[in-house]
Amino acid sequence: MKRKSKNRHPDRLSDLPDEMLQHILSHLPSDEAVRSSVLSRRWRDVHEAVPVVDLVDHKKGRRPYSSMGDVKVCFDQQVTGAILSKPPGTPIRTLRLQAFYRPQELLDQWISSAMSSGAEEIDVKLRYWHDSRKSLCPFASSPGDFDKYHKDAYVKTQHQLFRCPTLRRLRLTNWKLDLPLGKVISSLETLCLARIMDPNGVLQQLISSCPRLADLTLQECPSLTEITVTSAHLRSFAMICCHHAQRVQLDSQCLKSLHYKGGIPQNSIFKLANYTGVVALTIEICEDLSGKEQKGVAPVTTLISQCTDLTYLHLSLRPSMAYNSLFRDDVRRLSRLRQLGLQGCLRNQDDVRSVAVFLCDTRNLEVLSLFPLGPQAPKKRQYLSDSESDDEVQDDGVDYSGRVTDSFWPIHISCLDGKLRRINIGKYTGLQLQKILAKFMLSRTVSLEEFSVALTAGCSRRKHARELRSWKSNRHTRVAVTRCQ
Repeated sequence: MKRKSKNRHPDRLSDLPDEMLQHILSHLPSDEAVRSSVLSRRWRDVHEAVPVVDLVDHKKGRRPYSSMGDVKVCFDQQVTGAILSKPPGTPIRTLRLQAFYRPQELLDQWISSAMSSGAEEIDVKLRYWHDSRKSLCPFASSPGDFDKYHKDAYVKTQHQLFRCPTLRRLRLTNWKLDLPLGKVISSLETLCLARIMDPNGVLQQLISSCPRLADLTLQECPSLTEITVTSAHLRSFAMICCHHAQRVQLDSQCLKSLHYKGGIPQNSIFKLANYTGVVALTIEICEDLSGKEQKGVAPVTTLISQCTDLTYLHLSLRPSMAYNSLFRDDVRRLSRLRQLGLQGCLRNQDDVRSVAVFLCDTRNLEVLSLFPLGPQAPKKRQYLSDSESDDEVQDDGVDYSGRVTDSFWPIHISCLDGKLRRINIGKYTGLQLQKILAKFMLSRTVSLEEFSVALTAGCSRRKHARELRSWKSNRHTRVAVTRCQ
């Protein structure tokens, strides 16, 4: 008598309709989506109808006349094949490319094909052999002005980009801005421009031609000095390391989120139509605040104080977290503040204590995110872009635990008694000062629901999880330990 074979688990994923499978594959890079064709006959042709082309050129930066014989896969053929392989009637809704030194004609063909197919999102990042060699940041170790030396080497933007009626989201990195002659009316709702050369000064013209713009990000744009955004729909604005900027006027009454990264300006940069409408504010100071007094940071503190209805505030300060004291008076007035983020180096016990003192003024806080950095590692490269991270840490070899006692913080922090529900610590390496901060938070919070830590590479997840759980005063607090992405 034959044994009955065990029932195999049904393949519920393959039973989904094509539209659902295509939606799943659209979240993968195109080369990975193609690999799904080997799973079974059911999956053989599904990837062809995915309305996304998402590819990265993995060649490393080198001069254009260098030999490329070691490159196994031709990126040009990958992109062209991904576009041409779409069956009739399949649009390209999204085009995402990271390309290394492509000819202007080839880039124009790819972008034109996507736009004629009804593209809604285009995100193209170009790389050159000189890319990221210089930084605009005057506070970097080797500041430079890549606009002066490299603006003629950047590829010009295609005119059709700014007249495509279906395009809603546009992200460009390392391009030279070139607009068509005459009046331009764009349908863009999201615009992100990073390291854009603007020798003809047409950036203001582009922004003014986007009446539906809701999300605008300007990053390392060297020619930006003054800008006015007239779109009544603008909800989010970010200006990152545009160190030549002197005035930014935002006329939207709908603005909810504002992000500024740069030095301390001599005068207030931002002029908003509705300060009280801003509920999320991110401030990242590139400048060393050593020796600064409150008067010296007035342009930044004034902005914080004007946004009286903030519910989210993130402060990233140099050289350490201790300089949050310059912002205490203004944070104290934010009665609606519910989420706070702090980033900076922890150099000594005073830096750790400054965090506790700062929290005394956040009585309604519900979510706290901390990014405590250790001593900075020696730089391996001579030049860094502002968009690159210089927050690598190393152990200083000092054991601070012996100096810490239970009476180290004889401070009453009202938010720890009931309202604080979640604490997140990022870039956790297990340095002693970081442990002191984590132990203090876990042992003092009464109603904490979740304590989350993101470990850096090389840290033992099991070891730190066990240690953190031993410090919690509320047995119901959930401790989650993950890896930094």
